[in-house]
Amino acid sequence: MLFQFEYVNYAWGYQHHGWLIDSSGDLHCYNLPDNWTFPDSTGAISAENMERNLQNTDSICYQINPEVLKAKFSLLPLAAKGSISDPVTEMYDAGSAVYVGYILNRSTNRYERILLQQLGDTRIENRSQQAHELYEWLQSVNQKISR
Repeated sequence: MLFQFEYVNYAWGYQHHGWLIDSSGDLHCYNLPDNWTFPDSTGAISAENMERNLQNTDSICYQINPEVLKAKFSLLPLAAKGSISDPVTEMYDAGSAVYVGYILNRSTNRYERILLQQLGDTRIENRSQQAHELYEWLQSVNQKISR
């Protein structure tokens, strides 16, 4: 997996939906998946758990151009070095929407989650220019599939 958008809200009923982009450019959508594994407190998730999550998606709902995906993914290592803002409470009961990238650590066989932007009840921003560019691109992808 390379990128993910995820929305989770526990207020007024449980909501959990989003998508994952794999290295082929397939965008795998999900809504209320069973047996979902979230990254641990360090932001890492095992390749096995990521694969299990992929199996819990509903469909391939969009295709990213492979050349565009390659260019965008090349920005992720620099985004990973960006400073992260302190959390700021902005809303209540709005849930959490996150845009993230993943870098596979082959020695541990774990994906390391790179936060690009978190919105909703709490805003957290990755301040790097690369993270901002990736966030804007992923947000545009999200708008295309939401239509």
